[in-house]
Amino acid sequence: MPADQTDTPLASYSSCQELLDAHLAELQHRFGMALWMITRLRDDEMVILRARDDHYGLVQGNRLQWQKSYCIRMVEQGAPCIATDAQRTPSYNNAPINSDLTIGAYIGLPLVDRDNRLFGTLCALDPEPQDASLEQALPALQHEARLIGFLLSNALQEAQQQRVSIFVEHPDRCADTGLPGEQGWADIKAQERQHSRDFGMESSTLYLQAPEDSDSMIIADSLAALLREQDSIAHLGKNRFGILLADTNEEKARRVIHRIRDALNAKQLLVRIDPSPLAAG
Repeated sequence: MPADQTDTPLASYSSCQELLDAHLAELQHRFGMALWMITRLRDDEMVILRARDDHYGLVQGNRLQWQKSYCIRMVEQGAPCIATDAQRTPSYNNAPINSDLTIGAYIGLPLVDRDNRLFGTLCALDPEPQDASLEQALPALQHEARLIGFLLSNALQEAQQQRVSIFVEHPDRCADTGLPGEQGWADIKAQERQHSRDFGMESSTLYLQAPEDSDSMIIADSLAALLREQDSIAHLGKNRFGILLADTNEEKARRVIHRIRDALNAKQLLVRIDPSPLAAG
């Protein structure tokens, strides 16, 4: 039979983020709970990547303390993945986060990357206890957590490929070094800011200034030898270089600064290197 022309076309998703938001909306529709969120564990914080929140006011980019959370107890101590009455659950009723948020019920599942390492969590909170029958949803929720982990792993791999592509293929290039120029650098930073928002990355930028009479190609080649494939370099003119250290926090960036300075000093190139927050550009 021909398709009913009045049927609504199937929705398509243009990004991983849209698909994750749809997953959270469906989870809330099926299982209730005021808040659903996907988090990434960075150092000792849970960075919220996506959230569907009808009560707590939590949004993308907010951070929760890992040590205070229910999730650390679920991951590290084997506490229940579903607590329909959290304040009557011994594993959770004395958690420090109870001083910050009213939690009547909790759902939490680990998200792992393609190497089976902990990436973050899929979790849900509600200020009121839920019906005990919610515990029967655990197999379905475990399936959703595995699916979301797979989506995130593939999206992260695609983000890494996009970094390499924009560095190699950007049309704005310095004639002397072949590196991206000022517009290329601006676009590299804009792309990385978006990746940082979407995936909880913490990247760093450096600005290197060498004497104007130095050989630009020696500097460019030295930087290329010192940095990783996922990092990017741009020549901004007059021997000023921008360096993106992908997924690198401030502490690791300081170590890279020392390594670059030592390598260039060994070639009698005295340079100044200044870190700059990615958001400030």
